[in-house]
This record gives sequence, structure tokens and C-alpha cells, in this order.
Amino acid sequence: MKEFLNAIGLLPEYYKNILSRIPESIATEIKEIRFRNGGAVNLWCTKGLFYVTDSGKPTITPFDNVLKTDEKQLQEIVFSLSRRSLHTYQDMIAKGYIPLRGGCKAGVVGRAVMKNGSVYSVSSFNSINIRVAREFYGCSNDLLQNVGECRSFLIIGTPLSGKTTLLRDLCRHFSGKNSPSPLKSAVIDERDEIASLSFGYGLDVGEHTDVLALYPKAIGTEIAVRTLSPDIIVLDEIGGEDEAKSLLSAVNTGVSVIATAHGSGIDEVMKRPNIKCLIDAGVFKKAVVLEGKSSPCRVKEIVSL
Repeated sequence: MKEFLNAIGLLPEYYKNILSRIPESIATEIKEIRFRNGGAVNLWCTKGLFYVTDSGKPTITPFDNVLKTDEKQLQEIVFSLSRRSLHTYQDMIAKGYIPLRGGCKAGVVGRAVMKNGSVYSVSSFNSINIRVAREFYGCSNDLLQNVGECRSFLIIGTPLSGKTTLLRDLCRHFSGKNSPSPLKSAVIDERDEIASLSFGYGLDVGEHTDVLALYPKAIGTEIAVRTLSPDIIVLDEIGGEDEAKSLLSAVNTGVSVIATAHGSGIDEVMKRPNIKCLIDAGVFKKAVVLEGKSSPCRVKEIVSL
């Protein structure tokens, strides 16, 4: 339940009060909370799609009394999620997200303001998707049994397949206080999702793990190698050219790399030139393909590279 409360903790009081009344049996199953301009609030759960009435009662039918949002309310929600400082989070909002408590994240989109070919800011918002992050201790056991002694592998999965959750548990395995031979890990947490240190405290990623919070992955990787002497570097959602260059440089110093990438399988991610470059260069020894959102963190296939 605390994970769900983390996800809604920065919402305006009106929405927070209603959503906090949702029964725990359903709240613990909620993966996403979606707000759209003129639409009903959606609760996407493992059991399917729910709506919520203005009294906090979940329902599968969007009757007239379900909770809805309009354009003005969406602006208020983003303002509240931004800790009442849109300027502070402008760069993140331009990239489509706001980090929340406990590794949760709000995806935010609207009307883009362009500058020099890139999104500079968002002038109004029409859709917000809050993803509820949860810690599952031991969820990487199956993966670890299948990769054996390998410490450099790429985790491939579709959205909500458990990639980031696995990264946290892998950090605890390799760098945790209960590890018989702990390794020094460096987490490059560009979107503050893996360790979630925005509030000065974070999720458990192992006692011997250094977290580079909000560093761009390429820059964070270079700093970690230069100053922290890690045994393992951990990253989420790789794919950029600068990231590929920094990881190629890192592995030449003997560092292992554990990373994730969006995709349904090895053939799909190999179509992305920067990931293909890393695989061809031997940065990853194995590719771990996940089942998908119906079975989060479960291994579907392991491919030797």
C-alpha cells in the first residue's frame, strides 16, 4: 500500500483524498493512474481497468459520478507534482516525466514548445500517467540462476515488464549487506527511478552502491569510472549514441555493465544501431528477454551474445 501512497502523495489534496480511499486490495494491484483532459481517471491494475467514483469507490463502468479531469485540473496536477515549482522541473517535463517518491514517475505530455529542434518546454498538459513503482525482493533469483557467473547482460522487455524492478534487486544481490562478496556498483539514475533519491532518501539498491542521481547516462558513466572505481555499472533504458560511446570506454577499463532496453526480443533491439554496436563490441555477454507485463520480472529467454 505504501507504494501506491508514494505515487499519489504529491497530487492536489482533492485527488489525493479520493484516491487514498481506494480499498487496499485494489490499491496494491494498481500499476498506473492515468489522467486525461476531459476523461475519467483510469486505474490500470493486474486485474484489469478500473475507474473510481468521487467517493473513492472503484468501478469497472465509467458512470457519470466517476472522477474526471479537465484542462485546468491537469495544469494543477502537474504544478503539484512539480513540488509547486515548474521552473525547477522544466527540463524533465520537456523530456516527458516528473520523478515522484519511491521510484514512482509521472509521464506528462501536452503542447510542446520547440527551440533549436528540441522540446524546450510544455505550454499546457493534456495527459498524465503516474506509474507505481514497487520493490520485490528476490525477483532476480530466476534471472541470476540462468545467467550463472555472467555480470554483463542486457535486460530486454516491453513497458511494465519489470526491468527497473529487476535492476534494483540485482544491485541488492551484488552490492547488498547480505552479499558474501559484495561488489561496488554505480547506478546511473538519470530519471531518478532506480534509487529515487529526489527526497534525500531512496529505495534499497545495496549498501555498496553509489548512485549518480539525475546525471545523464553518458556523463554519469564517465564520472563513475573516473572517480568511483565500480565493479558494475547499472543503467536503465539505454540506446543513445553518447551512452554507447561511454559504455564502450567503460568496459575497456574492466567494468561490467548491466542495462535495460525497451523491446520484445533480441532481434528487435538489434535494429537499433547504438545497441547493436554495444552487442557487437562484446559489452554484454548475454541478453535476458522478459515475458512482459502479464508476468513482470519473469525470464522468457536468455540469449548468449
